[in-house]
Amino acid sequence: MSHTTPITVDWSDTDAGGLIYYPRFFHFVIVGLNDYFSPATDGEHPMESYRKDGYLLPAVEASASFHAPLRAGDTALLETTVVDSGTTSLTVSFDISRPSTDEHVAGGEVSFVFVDETFKATPLPDAIHACIHERGDVID
Repeated sequence: MSHTTPITVDWSDTDAGGLIYYPRFFHFVIVGLNDYFSPATDGEHPMESYRKDGYLLPAVEASASFHAPLRAGDTALLETTVVDSGTTSLTVSFDISRPSTDEHVAGGEVSFVFVDETFKATPLPDAIHACIHERGDVID
């Protein structure tokens, strides 16, 4: 089941034309990912918590489709769903919509691999698998 994170587009998220700069959508994916997994670290910032323990979760593949612009001051809803998870990796889909019009703005997928400080793939923490299971997404 997807997890929803409200986002607000700041001026710094836009390009010279006043539209959201497309890489910022991937920034919002990370915001949603951290929001999704905050229960796995008892409310701490998940990626910072794992980094302190010597682990990272870098993106290894990303795709997106853009359907409508967002501008500074716009609010949107980001839906994050884990669509695949394995021993060391997971893939999330994201959908961004404008709640005022229910317009679909963007969507895509990003795959991540959990690595240690030498960038060797390592098993995802049990708490991450439990969070995915509790949210009703893919069963690993």
